[in-house]
Amino acid sequence: MIKLSQTWDDALKALCYIADKGDLVQIREIVESQGMSETCLRRIIPDLHKAGILIAKQWRGGGVMLASDASQISLYDIFLAVGEEIGITDCTKDIYCEKKSDCYTTDVLWNLQRGINSLLKMQTLDKIIKK
Repeated sequence: MIKLSQTWDDALKALCYIADKGDLVQIREIVESQGMSETCLRRIIPDLHKAGILIAKQWRGGGVMLASDASQISLYDIFLAVGEEIGITDCTKDIYCEKKSDCYTTDVLWNLQRGINSLLKMQTLDKIIKK
């Protein structure tokens, strides 16, 4: 089972809200509209900023905004930014396995992983927020 973390879910909700607004948004507004913890959001913002997804304005009247167009930010980018594991199994996370050369499922699992990665890269914020 693939299970997504609350961190990733909060990051996605916040980024979709920011993309939908299309401008500088205050953290308090995101927290209130999306029903998330301000502490959690403030922990995520530096990772999204470091990944080049968000611009954070610290001065009076500050907030956060997307660093690029919503069409340029994929779910894959968000996964990587918040440190979410994308690998569906140990072998698709490049963890050493002594049975890899004799394994019946390695190729199938890698094909699944490539498919998942491709879908995550194709799904961008602009596609998610279109109503």
